[in-house]
Formats: sequence, structure tokens, C-alpha cells
Amino acid sequence: MKRQFCIVLFLLLTAGCATHELDRSTIDEPSGQAVGVQGAGTGPEIAAYLTEAYNNVLTMCRNNPSAPSFLCTGVTLRATQHSTQFHFWNPNPASTGVSFSWLRKDAKFSKLVFGYNNGFILYPDFFKPTGKIALAVLCFFPVDGATDHRPDEGCGQYPNRPNSRPCQSQGITTAAHYIAHFNANAGMYGALCGFDVRDELDERGAVAFTEGVKAQGQLPVSAFGTQNEFRVRKWAQNIGQTLPIEAVFYINDTGKVGAQYDQRDFKTQTGIWIPMIKITLPQTAANDARFEFIPADQAISS
Repeated sequence: MKRQFCIVLFLLLTAGCATHELDRSTIDEPSGQAVGVQGAGTGPEIAAYLTEAYNNVLTMCRNNPSAPSFLCTGVTLRATQHSTQFHFWNPNPASTGVSFSWLRKDAKFSKLVFGYNNGFILYPDFFKPTGKIALAVLCFFPVDGATDHRPDEGCGQYPNRPNSRPCQSQGITTAAHYIAHFNANAGMYGALCGFDVRDELDERGAVAFTEGVKAQGQLPVSAFGTQNEFRVRKWAQNIGQTLPIEAVFYINDTGKVGAQYDQRDFKTQTGIWIPMIKITLPQTAANDARFEFIPADQAISS
């Protein structure tokens, strides 16, 4: 890709809200770099992809009513705690599933779970590179679902709170239904329901996700400081090479140290270089997230 075209592409992608899917297959891989060595893009390209995905407010992918928009838009991220005792991409062996959040122009939040400062980002499933596995998204909570205490891989009923069972099973199928449910259980995340968005639900799952995102956008200002939550089926240990990891990220200088360690560790263990991306989370609903590749912050350049 010519440098001038990269610059023009980035400016176009950051100029406003997109209403189409980015066809990443038309963007050349870095010269002399295979996908297995450098992921599927340079640092500036990945920052541009993430900006596009954040701004791209769609209700479905590829005009397919059975394809929820998280398959091609938004930024699916997992906040992690820096440690030299485990690899960031391995699930907690004691967990029943893996929690992520989903960030898009219409699904904003101002901080990460537990006040964490770094983590990693997944490719949208429709844009994952060849050789990467698909991860199964199970349910979506417009605000944190306290899923560590729920059965059914984190999507079931919170103990002793019947109104926390999956939304559809309670007749909660629209954003308006969810807001009424939230208002009746405000501040009690274990009492809130999650939308079942499993692949086998087809169009019903896609509609449920759209309504869940709408519901997040209608939550009171007091909920803006709480991230939403995806629950993803747990994967095997030590399969970093085939996981659809697009980048590591950080939100501040504290997180930068953890992201630098994770970037090095991922390259050492898998042979794959992925960029460190700085995410600036919106602090009010009027602000938008920003995604930046800063060369000087990278622990390793390739």
C-alpha cells in the first residue's frame, strides 16, 4: 500500500460515522510480511480499522438478518490484569466462560471493568485472518452482568434472583422492555438479565443484540461508568497462534507498561507481532473513543 493512500484512508475513516462495512480484503498486507508473522495489518492500519469499526453503526452484517452487527462492526475487547504468572490470552482455568466488552459509537462506556488499564482486542469474526478460530459469543448484557456467579457459561440466572434469567425467557425482547427491567433493579447487576445472542438463534439472536445495544444507549447517565459485557465460550489453553487477536491496548501510562509486556510475550510465544493501540475512552456520552498507534510506545517494532 502506498503511503499517500494510507494517509488518505485514515483521514476518511476518522472523518465521521460510517454506514457500510469495511472490506479489509482490499487492503494490501505489509510488503514482505505474511499474516502469520505480523497479523493482518500495520499499526496505523489497525488503528484505522478500529476507528472504522467503532463508527460503523449497522444493525446487521452483509445485509443478512441472521448476522448480528458484532460480527463485522464494533471493537470487542477484554480488559486484563498485567501479570508475569500467566499469558494474557489464556482463560482463567476456573472460569466457565470469558468476559469481553463491546465498544461502538452507540455503545459507549467510560472505564474498564475493575478499573483495569490494558487488555487485548479481537478481530470482528467476519474479518479474522485465515487460520484463526471463530469464538462463540453467547450473551450480551447492556451493563456488567456479574457473570462469574451465573451458570450456563455465565449467561444464566444469578443465584436466588429469578428476574436475572435470560431476557428473552422473561419476555424482555426490546430496548424499552430492558429499560423498565433496569429501572426496577437499578444498581443490582446480578438482578439484571442478559440477551441470548447465540449463533443458533439466527435472526432472533441478531435482533436481540440490536435491542440490547439500543437499551445501552438509553440507560441513565449513572450507568455510563459501567461497561457492557459479552460472554464468550471458553477456549483451550496455549492456542495463541490461532486466536483472532488483533492488538493489545492500553488507556493510560499505567496500562502501557502492561501492554508492552503483553506485546513482547505474544511475539515470544507465538511468533506473531501485534500492535499496541492506545484507546481513549469517552468520558461523557457526547464524546467518542479514539484509537491511536503511537510508534514510540511500542515495546517492539516487529
